[in-house]
Amino acid sequence: MDGVMKRFSGRNVLITGAATGIGRATACRFAREGADVAACDIKEKEVHETAAMVKELGQKSLALVCDLSKMDALQKMLDAAVGEFGQFHIVFNNAGIGDTNAFYEDIDSALWDWIYAINVKAPFFICQRLAKIMIDNRVKGRIINTASTEGKTNRAGSIVYASSKSALIGLTQALAIQFAPFDITVNAVCPGLIDTPIWHRGDKVMEMPEGSVIKMVTESSIDARILKIPRVGVPEDIANAVVFLASDDASYMTGQAINVCGGIEFH
Repeated sequence: MDGVMKRFSGRNVLITGAATGIGRATACRFAREGADVAACDIKEKEVHETAAMVKELGQKSLALVCDLSKMDALQKMLDAAVGEFGQFHIVFNNAGIGDTNAFYEDIDSALWDWIYAINVKAPFFICQRLAKIMIDNRVKGRIINTASTEGKTNRAGSIVYASSKSALIGLTQALAIQFAPFDITVNAVCPGLIDTPIWHRGDKVMEMPEGSVIKMVTESSIDARILKIPRVGVPEDIANAVVFLASDDASYMTGQAINVCGGIEFH
């Protein structure tokens, strides 16, 4: 820990989707730089593990188990988070869910509502509640949402997931406009091919060794020159961008959707 810049000392961070992957890497990165972290996820065991990692790094932590698709559960989660931390300086809306490229005829309203509830509705109502507290306390807040390169250019053919991430980018821009007078910035990160546990589900379905699917996709993307930097992304790549957007170095940036994708997406 010696020599690590403590840019976020005295700041509180709420991270959704914090149990594994990008959320966990970002929680640990914030903790290393001095922030206290409330970690939220539906995965009880894993989110408690993330909270324990934050504590091991010397920072206060809170594990919040919540199904963000349910409004009553979301509000109870926020009650607990605010009750423990009082206010948050940084919010990272990272939780998200996909539709595994469901064919258009197989999409029903339940699937649509579930994905939009987690990917779009939950980030809005979290922002609505916590930004109000930022404004009341004159906190120069930072809100970061995890969108996707698929929300800009749909390459995989996903209907519900890609459209929800496009909606999240639009929400990011709208909130940036509304919160700018209060010195609250709102930005999004757009990951590309990142090696997270969601990819490993495909390994089980296809009865292949762990890591096989992401390896195949990465190699084919490199061969086709879709992936310009010839390696798969890791959660820490996204964490790097998130902590930058949360820092004072990004104080003149808002409403942006930043690609972190090895060159898959250019706009």
